[in-house]
Amino acid sequence: MAKSYKEYISICKEQFEDLKKFYEKLGYSSEQVKKLTASCFGAEIVVEGSARYSEDWEFYRRVKRSPVDDLKEAVQANGFMGGIFTQKSAKARSSMSAPAMCGAVMDSAMPMPGMPCPEPVMADEEMPEFNSAEAHDAKEIEESSPLDNPQLIFSANVNTASWSYIRNMIKTGRRLDRSFVRIEEIINSYHYKLKKPTDGELFSVTVEKGGCPWNKENELMLVGLRGKKADKDIKQNIALLIDVSGSMSDRWLLVQMSAAAIISKLKKGDHLSIIAYSDNTVTVAKKISCGDMDECVKALISVDGIGGCTNGSKGLENAYSFLKDNYNKDGNNRIFIFTDGDFNFGVTSEGGLAEYIRKKRETGIYISIVGYGRENFKDNKMEALARNGNGNYTFIANPSDILEQLWKKLISNLVTIAKDVKISIELNPQFVEKYRLIGYDARMLTQQEFYDTEKAVDGIGSNHNVVAMVELRRGKAEKKYSNRYVNTSSSADSSEFAFIEIHYKTPDNENMVFTKAVTIDEIEGAGSKNIPVATLLAGFGLLVRDSEYKGEMSKEMLSEMLKDIGKNEKYDINEKDSHFDIIGRYLKK
Repeated sequence: MAKSYKEYISICKEQFEDLKKFYEKLGYSSEQVKKLTASCFGAEIVVEGSARYSEDWEFYRRVKRSPVDDLKEAVQANGFMGGIFTQKSAKARSSMSAPAMCGAVMDSAMPMPGMPCPEPVMADEEMPEFNSAEAHDAKEIEESSPLDNPQLIFSANVNTASWSYIRNMIKTGRRLDRSFVRIEEIINSYHYKLKKPTDGELFSVTVEKGGCPWNKENELMLVGLRGKKADKDIKQNIALLIDVSGSMSDRWLLVQMSAAAIISKLKKGDHLSIIAYSDNTVTVAKKISCGDMDECVKALISVDGIGGCTNGSKGLENAYSFLKDNYNKDGNNRIFIFTDGDFNFGVTSEGGLAEYIRKKRETGIYISIVGYGRENFKDNKMEALARNGNGNYTFIANPSDILEQLWKKLISNLVTIAKDVKISIELNPQFVEKYRLIGYDARMLTQQEFYDTEKAVDGIGSNHNVVAMVELRRGKAEKKYSNRYVNTSSSADSSEFAFIEIHYKTPDNENMVFTKAVTIDEIEGAGSKNIPVATLLAGFGLLVRDSEYKGEMSKEMLSEMLKDIGKNEKYDINEKDSHFDIIGRYLKK
């Protein structure tokens, strides 16, 4: 049913200019920029003098209608009280059915259509902050002896959502929740200068060592994996799956900007499809040729924010089915899902979604999750989708996140060069007394899973970096636990300090193994180009997670580490929104 009212988004002049500059930076023509800044998901973008700059880029839609019609409808709905509309009347004035507002984030009282939104009321400091966001808080990896646990095994990580979410919470002065802290994602959000793979090799391995500030008796070992740069000419077959349910209504402008960033990187020969979903799904555009950018823009701005519940599993099912029917066997077939993960219809549990997505891995279709939101943000569900579905996952809170995580890194996120990447680091007990992997708490694998070629884990994209930080103590290991039948002897004359083994599959599902032995001479002579920054980020992660292994790490120590980084002229610790800037803001709280 057509809407009987006009929706609009109020934006201040300064922010509107930033919006135009954003689209111009993506390379859109002046006419395309004009169209993209005229409307968003069925709502007109209106510059109003009374609007304020929204640092969160949250924009609640307003309604332009006759006051007489508003009053008449309110009386009919029996929801007009004290000059405001209750949730009941807000539902009644929608042209959608009752479930249309399901999942929407609503105040206890909604403003009358056409009236400015009231200032948010600050909660009493003694009252708990309302927050229905969810994250999976995995148990931290324990310290071990190489004799008790000879192999340190984990799956590769290329996600950055945890860092983006933490960065936004710090920028907006909100309380950090330790359950959202995944230290490996903080470490891997930085672009390190790892050596490139040699000709014929899919990976290169960089090993560095340094001191451990929070435990002076220990050392840190950096193990960096870098994938080769893939062929940019591979054809892309992309489906954008856009959550237009009620709970996403304040993030639709960011979603449109995110989708535009991806579209701007596609080229002639690539194909784009757009599917919108809430209670049901709608195919907005089917297999558009990306050589016609005007047609792509037209399709994007035709998406309508219809509201309603979030049937994410149904949306995914339709997107997978659509790409299967339109599969390009010589190209990259990928779904980008834009959502807050607040799936409240269909398959909704974290375990159910993980099991569902695992079954889709064999289709040859990859998935990228782009997350949004705050109080209703379901990080655990999106992380589970990415981890179990040949995927990657990032979080978007502002245009900087879009440019950094989607636009600049799009080829890395689009083109998978290796699937099911599992990494084993075996340390020689002759030289290492004990060790602990920092982060990767939810990514640890057993030996059986490491050698099981059917065990599905994350993949690595073109030119991706994967960095792991191992805290270790030098010395000869001793067994803490006795085993009756296990041979615990180690070779005293071995010159190997560590043995790194990587199991993976090619995109064509061929099982492969990559190995590298690191000698004691190599580790002693290892460089330290990347480890200062990795140490800073690891220390920051331990602190904000309040890790039981943080040792002497404190804000004072973190401040000193940041100052030491700043002494190196190649780092600008004052660059806005950089890792160093965000840590600096955290220290000033």
